[in-house]
Amino acid sequence: MTTPSRAESALRVVIGTIATFVIGALLLVLTGHNPVFAFAAMFRGAFGSIVAFASTVDKAVPIGLCAIGISLAYRGGLWNIGAEGQFYFGAFAAAGFGLSLPENVPHALGIAGVVACGLAGGAAWAAIAAAAKVWLRVNEVLSTLMLNYVAILWVDYLVSGPWADPVTFSFPYSPELPDAARLPAPIAGIDLGAVITLLAAAALYAVDRGMRWGYELRVAGDAPRAAAYGGIRASAVTASALVAAGALAGLAGAIEVAGTTGRLQSGLSPGYGFIGILVAWLARSSPLGIIAGSVVYAGLLNGGFSLQVSGVPSAIGTVLQAVLLVCILTTFSLGRYRLRFGAAVGEAP
Repeated sequence: MTTPSRAESALRVVIGTIATFVIGALLLVLTGHNPVFAFAAMFRGAFGSIVAFASTVDKAVPIGLCAIGISLAYRGGLWNIGAEGQFYFGAFAAAGFGLSLPENVPHALGIAGVVACGLAGGAAWAAIAAAAKVWLRVNEVLSTLMLNYVAILWVDYLVSGPWADPVTFSFPYSPELPDAARLPAPIAGIDLGAVITLLAAAALYAVDRGMRWGYELRVAGDAPRAAAYGGIRASAVTASALVAAGALAGLAGAIEVAGTTGRLQSGLSPGYGFIGILVAWLARSSPLGIIAGSVVYAGLLNGGFSLQVSGVPSAIGTVLQAVLLVCILTTFSLGRYRLRFGAAVGEAP
């Protein structure tokens, strides 16, 4: 068993991607659809125009932020399955702040408050699982997973009841956020959400390369006993990683309500937090790989919507997301081994 180099890893990703489209083409043929027509429609919907590409970037931002947070928690030996719930709770906190803003608030102050509330909301939701992990020894996989549904249902309750907008005719929407709480439009083609995601990826790189907290995080995650002997409080360090991961997912929720939808609503996320888990896995927690994987998955998500307009089931895009994960993980799993032809064990050479 060998560890692949970066070039080998990149080659395996390419092979897995090619295999994904081959399998996808076979599925399309078996269901009576033209694969060339379907893939062309997906590409047009994801990258075929400036508007399509901008929409793909909009979807890549929450995916990327959730994936970066998940990778950060993983460095501390934690499996954060709750990015979806942390996303929703961050969106709830940000929307609550925005809807409570008085008139004539400076735009900069409104944006700062929305971002801060998104960070705090996601961090607070993750802190519940972190506290249960540290003090009650509750497995974080179970706690973060179950908290997802609590946060989603809480938002559904708000937008269908206390926060329902009376002018939307019973649709589960909150009122629109005021302009002071809305993120600015892209300036010279530069989207603020995309810039924040790139900065988060750079911060993850810094955690890996030079920060003391990053070193303590890896030691606490890999060897808690060794961390204790070295004077590192493993429980506090790993809990801080989970809280930071929640803050990033909550930030993604804040960007979504303040930059994309402009309001809190039911079904705010098509599964950004769960897709973030897939991206973090496929990227092997690499910051650059997360950015690339987020764009690819956002393209599949965005392109899947255009399939429906072309007469092809949009579920094909979801199928391709799953097949891509399976194919790339398979190439990495099988690529860890080499076939060797020679004398059997115990035979003389």
